Amino acid sequence: MKRVNKSRAFAAALTVVLVAALAAVGGVSYAANAVTHVAHVAKKIVAPSSTHGAIVVKGLNAGGDQYRPGFGFGDPNHNHSGPPGLTGKDGEKTPPAQTSRTGKTVKVATTIRVDEQAALYISVLDANGNRLILNQKGSKIGGAVSGVQVKTIHYVVLVPRSIPIQLQVPKNLLVKGQTYTLHVIAVDSDGNKSTSDIPFVA
Repeated sequence: MKRVNKSRAFAAALTVVLVAALAAVGGVSYAANAVTHVAHVAKKIVAPSSTHGAIVVKGLNAGGDQYRPGFGFGDPNHNHSGPPGLTGKDGEKTPPAQTSRTGKTVKVATTIRVDEQAALYISVLDANGNRLILNQKGSKIGGAVSGVQVKTIHYVVLVPRSIPIQLQVPKNLLVKGQTYTLHVIAVDSDGNKSTSDIPFVA
């Protein structure tokens, strides 16, 4: 009985020490702030245009950069006034996305540069502005994402940089030879929004 009590006391003491250590380096505060900021930003998102329709946040993948000290979402050191800048590689205009067909999907690949922290909302539009279904499994936004099929993939960028994008679109949704659009919306911690439309041929 004494051995069990000592084990429980040791476990309790270890838990207290670990929580104190985590709080000391800001881990608890970071986690709470990140969730609060992303939820706050999501509430500010509006329809990108009347032709594209509203964005539905419910059910989106919660992918994003891994935690790095000093890179909490909304950190003034990694943000600027006005909407996020979205450009192609090395500041050039983003060229058409590249496509390749494999199995039952079409892989759409490109790279964009985000110049401040932002929540990205990425989708594929047909000629009428309708969002197509995307396979999160096999898709990459910076890193791999996961989850069920969605029409918009959500990814939080904490470290401003060039972001490689690779989307898996079901082949039966695309007509070979027709032009589609990879549509990117970026929203910063203040609710400022910018968009980028990158064409590709299926």
